[in-house]
Amino acid sequence: MNGGWVFGFFLGVLGIISHFTYIPFFSEYNYWFLVIGFFLVSLNSRFYRY
Repeated sequence: MNGGWVFGFFLGVLGIISHFTYIPFFSEYNYWFLVIGFFLVSLNSRFYRY
């Protein structure tokens, strides 16, 4: 795993958690954190060289 994949996964999990609990900044934009996290994970999975 590389750093971009871990960062994208972290953003996605943060988007899901902030949907169910209130986190001051993240709860307002939880959908976008989830979308950006999914995009980063899929992009890094596509271009990662083993």
